[in-house]
Amino acid sequence: MRSRPDCTTSPPLRRPAWWVAVLAVLAVLIPLTLGFHWSKKGWDDEHRSYPPLPHGYRDIVDVFRQPCNAASHDQSMRWRAHDTGDMYRIEFHKKLGGMRTDMVKGTGGSSTNLDNDVYGHIQNAHLQPYIKHGIYGYACRAKRNSNEWSTHAFGIAIDVSSAEEYMGKCTSTVNKYHASIWQNHGWYWGLAFCDPMHFQYAEDY
Repeated sequence: MRSRPDCTTSPPLRRPAWWVAVLAVLAVLIPLTLGFHWSKKGWDDEHRSYPPLPHGYRDIVDVFRQPCNAASHDQSMRWRAHDTGDMYRIEFHKKLGGMRTDMVKGTGGSSTNLDNDVYGHIQNAHLQPYIKHGIYGYACRAKRNSNEWSTHAFGIAIDVSSAEEYMGKCTSTVNKYHASIWQNHGWYWGLAFCDPMHFQYAEDY
């Protein structure tokens, strides 16, 4: 005589799909890997050969020469927006980067400021998730609604997360997480004049 099945036995638990577990692991590892990449490869905040920080237009010209000159866009780097994955190529003054380090191959620039120190610091501190789309550098133009040259025309200004941190916004939602890194490397944050996307290597202008 066969025994009757035990109807009180619970059905076996289903394990979550393997791809769910993989995605969960990647979500943790990818940000850590990016920072580890910089530190493991020998990244260091070199802080070498920074130009003097200019105060006002005359100082800017003394340090970086006339706007839109060849040195203003001599250097470039690529920076990916975290939210869209778009890759931006930004140009900047040769005095603000391009010096060879363990992380930067060296492209004829004369300091470690922007590409190794600022960018590297943001990556190493795992702050790339706060870099949103709209990343711009050199542009031969005047200030908006003004006849004065923009600091972008000297290659000494970078706009970061411009779609999120638009001009006229007097608070910050993402750039506030890495603004201190820029400031510790000589950059003035445009939040002071309600332009939170804007960082410039100059004051009083």
